[in-house]
Amino acid sequence: MARAANKMSEPAQTVGATEERSFPMFKRTLAYQAQLLARITQADYLERIRMTGIAPAQAYVLGELWLEEPLSQVELSRRLEIGKATIGQTLQRLEKAGIIERRRVAADRRLVMVHLTAKGQTLHQPLKSGAIEQDELLLRKLGSERIAMLTNLLGESNRLLSGSFSADAESAGMLE
Repeated sequence: MARAANKMSEPAQTVGATEERSFPMFKRTLAYQAQLLARITQADYLERIRMTGIAPAQAYVLGELWLEEPLSQVELSRRLEIGKATIGQTLQRLEKAGIIERRRVAADRRLVMVHLTAKGQTLHQPLKSGAIEQDELLLRKLGSERIAMLTNLLGESNRLLSGSFSADAESAGMLE
């Protein structure tokens, strides 16, 4: 039994050793586990808000607009840390569904601001309730201390690594 415990803790002890981190161990990497967590929590949230017809990515956009409205497409892209094309597609779907509308600013016709419609306002409570239910489940399963630790660790990792991968690819001549 002690041997099995040592075997299980071995990857944590050798995480820094390149030769020990072969591709078959990918399920034990931070990247894989973070992606898996994102997929599982998004699927759970989607199930909780299914009746709204809104996807989690759309709910995040609406969440920003509920905090502050109106916002420009560029500002939404910056706040959600997603590309301008991606936010544009999301806004197009929300606009087509009558949930948001885009309006040009009279003083600067180049600037387009995103506003919630009355229909968009009605989605606030069901989307918020789904998020609260999920947070409460995670709190019961993991506890507040572990959630805070995991959230802080992932946030710090994201801040430290954002831009690092594209900079590494650029220096290796992979990006043009």
